[in-house]
Amino acid sequence: MRKKWLVPCVSVMAAMTVFIGGCSGGGSTPTAAEKPKAQGEAPSAGAENNLNFPLAEPVKLNILANTAPQVKKNYNEMQMFKELKEMTNVDVEWTQVGWEQLAEKKNIVIASGDLPDAFYGRGVLLDQEIVKLGSQGAIIPLEDLIEQHAPNVKKVFEQRPDFKTMLTATDGHIYSLPTFVERDFNEIPSVLFINKKWLDQLDIAVPTTTDEFYEALKAFKEKDPNGNGKADEVPFSFLFNNAQNGSNSLAGSFGIKLDDPRNNLYVDNGTVKYAPEQPEYQAYLEYLGKLFKENLVDQEVFTHDQNTYLTKVRSTDVPIGAFFGFSKISIFGGLNEDYVPVPPLKGPDNKQGWLRMPAAVSKGSFAITSSNEHPEVTMKWMDAMFEEMLSFQFEIGPIGLTVKENSDGTFEKMPIPDGMNSGDFKHSEAPGNGATVMVLKDMVKRLIDEQADEKREYYEMYDPFASREVIQDMLWSAEDGEKLAAINLDLNGRNGYHASTFAKFVMNGFSDADWDKHLAQLKKLRVDEYVALYQKYYDAANGK
Repeated sequence: MRKKWLVPCVSVMAAMTVFIGGCSGGGSTPTAAEKPKAQGEAPSAGAENNLNFPLAEPVKLNILANTAPQVKKNYNEMQMFKELKEMTNVDVEWTQVGWEQLAEKKNIVIASGDLPDAFYGRGVLLDQEIVKLGSQGAIIPLEDLIEQHAPNVKKVFEQRPDFKTMLTATDGHIYSLPTFVERDFNEIPSVLFINKKWLDQLDIAVPTTTDEFYEALKAFKEKDPNGNGKADEVPFSFLFNNAQNGSNSLAGSFGIKLDDPRNNLYVDNGTVKYAPEQPEYQAYLEYLGKLFKENLVDQEVFTHDQNTYLTKVRSTDVPIGAFFGFSKISIFGGLNEDYVPVPPLKGPDNKQGWLRMPAAVSKGSFAITSSNEHPEVTMKWMDAMFEEMLSFQFEIGPIGLTVKENSDGTFEKMPIPDGMNSGDFKHSEAPGNGATVMVLKDMVKRLIDEQADEKREYYEMYDPFASREVIQDMLWSAEDGEKLAAINLDLNGRNGYHASTFAKFVMNGFSDADWDKHLAQLKKLRVDEYVALYQKYYDAANGK
């Protein structure tokens, strides 16, 4: 009989999705036999201490899964989960929830107290939910279970000890396991592309400095490079404060080591700094303001959304000279030869820099709840999927169906069946983008992937200029997390101070007096406290 566990009402970070909409007064207090184990108490191993798969007798688990939108069928009907069931004799009853409905479903499940045995799937729990549910005892510590029943997790922790640090909460416990696919080239999310066809038409070389970039954009505007007799060229476009499509990397040309679109923070020789209060950022804004004033920048960079932006970039009706994007294949579907990447531009003081984002580790991708009567089996079941070849297939699809293995140990993608796109095919027999997996670099390199090869070229170009000091995602304490969320909402929220001020300064210009008022307003919005909190966790993560 499954146990109920009622989580008390808690206040949740304002910037996060609220996961408990309210707690009803109903529900009885758990009896001693029903109460979850005390925080930090290891589950009793008992007869499950020496588990062997497949189990002699089947064990049934109820699991709530965060499911990618491309998934069209029940997990139990997928080849990868059929093979896992045969391997383990663990029978899972899945509650599959799409990304858009996940917050609402978790709200209902957690508030009701009728918890599943586990949460599964990339990002199924937000960072703050991990902290809250762990401190409440609704999800249990995993470190002892990992030690006893998860050799594959232990192996990855040995290879990447930083994972263990990222997953450890401030109380010393590990409450969740991550999803991570080690495509290091994705650490450079943005590439500056320029229309080489237009440059050649105007006999201009690919720019190497911010001044040369300005002159190229000016020529695009004034000299009709597309040759249609109309002044319809848009010299330059981007999507404000977006990792892949934003102008953030240009800040490196003015001495800002990294303008992180998540929080506008960067690290300078171990010191955390807020970019928009630095004098170098002032120079960066002045440069963008100059481009904007002379109509060298798309006048909708602060108002168009991603779909509109990408439609513009792809369209021949809105000819764009330069733009930021992830890769040409991701944008155009092929290696569009009209555009070439621009190396990091040298700024007025010959400074160069580029945006590096930390490798994406989705920490809340698996957790075991206090309702689970078979935590040891559940951990061993999850650990089976962390074996490197199984992780690879759960993420990319089964070998022999979506990919084939070559004699040299590499893999290549199989032809996509008629009537399916690449996303449908990848998710036809595996959870794909919703999978809880750890695929390290060695396995990533074995997949022959044209887009990955393209992206690696850009990575090699920008990597030497991108900061090595990055702020990884961290599990805040509940108290610090709520403080940071409140400050971040005011500073960096979608409609927060930074967004409105950046747009105003670029579109309208600003004086030294305006800049001084801006710095004073940042102080009022508690920027010093914000930076100090990040500094504390950055130091802790780096052993200081």
